[in-house]
Amino acid sequence: MGQKRSCKIEIMLTPEERQAALQMARENGLTISELFRSKTLKNKLPRRVTRVAGQTYWELGKIGNNLNQIAKAINTTVLMGEPVVVDRGLLEQVKNLVKQVRREIADIDFNNDIQDEV
Repeated sequence: MGQKRSCKIEIMLTPEERQAALQMARENGLTISELFRSKTLKNKLPRRVTRVAGQTYWELGKIGNNLNQIAKAINTTVLMGEPVVVDRGLLEQVKNLVKQVRREIADIDFNNDIQDEV
């Protein structure tokens, strides 16, 4: 368990600043103390993902899976000797864009995401 907090710091805010801080804390499920500690000591608030962003992330994942299945079907068809006209570059571009949008929606660190995909 963490160390007990026994030191107090007082700050002065305008009524507008106080209201903004209260709203930010409420939106992130934090107390005012947690908000200020997070913003000053950790310098990063917990990521808040909206329902729409979460659903979009999920749907883009399904689209990415479908693109992978399409690519696999194309490869299988080509291996069987049947002609298929497909712009593989465009297919790969769409797959990469879907991945990029998913990362941006979830605010995922690009380098960590690349390692997870390898």
